[in-house]
Amino acid sequence: MKPFLLEPIPDYTIWGTNHISKARGIDEDYGTWWEVSAHPYCSNKIVGTDKTLMEMIQENPDEVLGKGYTLHETLRLAYLDTKDALSIQVHPEDDYALEHSNDYGKYESWYILDAKPGATLVAGTTINDADEIKNALMNNNVEKYLNKVEVHKGDYIIIPSGMLHALGKDILALEVGTNSNTTYRFYDYNRKGKDGKTRPLHVKESFDVTNFNLKPTFVPQKQETHRIGDCPNFTVDEVYADSDITLTCDKHYMILSNIDSDCTIVWNSEEIVLPQYDSLFVPFASKKITISDNCEQALIYGDHVS
Repeated sequence: MKPFLLEPIPDYTIWGTNHISKARGIDEDYGTWWEVSAHPYCSNKIVGTDKTLMEMIQENPDEVLGKGYTLHETLRLAYLDTKDALSIQVHPEDDYALEHSNDYGKYESWYILDAKPGATLVAGTTINDADEIKNALMNNNVEKYLNKVEVHKGDYIIIPSGMLHALGKDILALEVGTNSNTTYRFYDYNRKGKDGKTRPLHVKESFDVTNFNLKPTFVPQKQETHRIGDCPNFTVDEVYADSDITLTCDKHYMILSNIDSDCTIVWNSEEIVLPQYDSLFVPFASKKITISDNCEQALIYGDHVS
């Protein structure tokens, strides 16, 4: 089975800007671009076919994902392109999400592709007293307890389920996470949406699922091939190909995201051009691919579930 190039899906957000849009010749402030998704919310079309990734997985789960794998084990990737801060939010674990939101929980991470000097994100809180945090939230004074961290190009941050988090303004990040669209909005700076109304919060759900003891994992930039993410549900490798690199699908699929200039991937002697910012879904049945030495920088994702 040949690897899949996927058509990105733009998604408008009130905090979004246009760095990825401009790179794709589009003059719109889309904050989110779904790069790899097989979820009811959205599923990418496979280039050159009339099928979406979700449809292909449902028809050929063992060939696409690996024996015994399901949509639950399919990762989701998206670019987040910010001119303003995202709402402070939290994702539940599977049990709560299935019971209350008819979806799975979410465990995610961010690779920072660019950030203006002084750009920050929120990852966790500075105290773990839920009652004190709730009191501050009700009194519109919760920001003093948000753990803000300055980020730089090349940083990688792991955000576990149950931890409050949000990207700040002036950041371009690639998010990789589990196959869920369940987000509980904890705090939103009293912003109004396009309809002029204050955006709704999910306070009860947020306090139900937030673990105020959780801390993020930060991996600083290091310009060499190495593993940057070893999460319960997936791994992430940062690759600099100064020579050809062959990768084998031993148990499951892989995803390759090209975060630098256009590069070439070889499968069964066929060359596949992978444009900058695009992602290649490598089915289990593809068996192996070779990353050409013209690939300056890429991220490789694999699923951990066995």
